[in-house]
Amino acid sequence: MTTEQFDESGAQSADALASADSSDTLAATLGRANGGQGDSGDLDDDGDEGDDLAGPKPLARVRYGLGKELQLFDDTFVVVSHEESSELRLTLDNIQRLILAPGDPNPSKLILMFDLDDGSTIIAAEGMTNVRDFRALLARLTELRPQIELDPPTMDEQLAQALEIRRRSNIGCYSVVIGAILLLWVIYLVVAYIGAHTTHIVH
Repeated sequence: MTTEQFDESGAQSADALASADSSDTLAATLGRANGGQGDSGDLDDDGDEGDDLAGPKPLARVRYGLGKELQLFDDTFVVVSHEESSELRLTLDNIQRLILAPGDPNPSKLILMFDLDDGSTIIAAEGMTNVRDFRALLARLTELRPQIELDPPTMDEQLAQALEIRRRSNIGCYSVVIGAILLLWVIYLVVAYIGAHTTHIVH
């Protein structure tokens, strides 16, 4: 083999290697691009799955007590107790009557009960005091299922009465606290006056 032939063969080999390197680089670039799209697709799928796991939001919610909630959905009434990690679900189609009764001994702490279509009665909530949000929930429930009976029929009046009782109870508590403070102040003044007068007599 002559020197010229050898140089020509070496040049061809170098060109082949350069072409192979270019092909590998292009394949790697395309692979990364496809991989990036695949990862992005996986992230989108995970995001959709997270949204599905979040679940639907309630149409109305009533928070009361220590970690307790009433939640109204399109076809379900849910009573949640986060403190006890318990949940009661009732299908709206199975509810015949909603009963609201004053609590004992505090009438402002309401008791919520349901009469079901199987003849049973369930106490759903006790000590419910969030009248404002319960009014909103009751309005949505009446829109969704107007066939559900209310006991008493004038439930809004009972809610207003419970709110008034609670307001009076709060005013009574404030009055007792203010009265106790005033009494302590009067006692302090009397003791200070007697102490000053006794010191003056001794001197």
